[in-house]
Amino acid sequence: MPEVNNCPCCGLTGLVVALRTQDQQDKVVTIFHCSNCCALVPDYAPGQGRIISHQADFHANYWSNSTKTDVIRESLAMNNTVNFYKNYLDYFGVESPVLDLGGGRGLLTKALLDCGYEAMGCDASAELVQIGRSHLGLPDHVYVNQDIASFVESYRPSLAHQVGAIFLWHVIEHLEDPIALLESLKALMKPDGIIIAQGPLLDKNYIFPEHRFLHSESNIGWIANQLGMKLLFLDSHSEERFVSFVLSNPDHPSSGLDIFCVSDVHDAIGSLFSNLSNALHLTKMS
Repeated sequence: MPEVNNCPCCGLTGLVVALRTQDQQDKVVTIFHCSNCCALVPDYAPGQGRIISHQADFHANYWSNSTKTDVIRESLAMNNTVNFYKNYLDYFGVESPVLDLGGGRGLLTKALLDCGYEAMGCDASAELVQIGRSHLGLPDHVYVNQDIASFVESYRPSLAHQVGAIFLWHVIEHLEDPIALLESLKALMKPDGIIIAQGPLLDKNYIFPEHRFLHSESNIGWIANQLGMKLLFLDSHSEERFVSFVLSNPDHPSSGLDIFCVSDVHDAIGSLFSNLSNALHLTKMS
């Protein structure tokens, strides 16, 4: 019997076996395809790697050996990420707040500040927040120790409909109820505000319990539709096997991409391997 019954992305039944493969620890695991939201769901026991405290502990342990030199170097490298999305960010001007939610050690928050944006961030791990404060000099009021849901509730009165952009950098796949949380973020965003996100695609290195699900291109399209948002940008052909995307509220003047959701499992498997082949081809060409 499968360990997981409901899709951790959309919460519904309708999981269909897509393939069996090895996970990060070389354990053979079944990957389900959700015929509703097109997420890819590893068959781990319910509750394993799921709750916020476990997620915080997992990431704190993962980054526990970070030195100050490492953290500063990695934060400087994040300037490239900020510059990549500069056109989206500059649409709002430097006065509109930019949030880095679930930001781990605060690398992106620091990069945003260094690039001149009014940035603020949070993370559920006290250990990781302290790394950001001690190694990167992030002030307490700029980088706070809260999970995202608590952050939204705390700052809704002061930030309601003020935020231009929200970064969710390798965050959505860890959330307990991602759609509900994404809906709550819209209360902080301007009518033309954006969400900038990145997450893992299907790859052995990213199959472990703390990743509750993996994205597909169709899953990103479904999320946009479910939230009533436009998909402005989508890139899934990275060497790292990450998918990057930008969602906007409807009032953003940019045109959205055509959204498709491949819900049939056989078509979805074909789409996954086509995507992987394109990524490998582009990697070889570069």
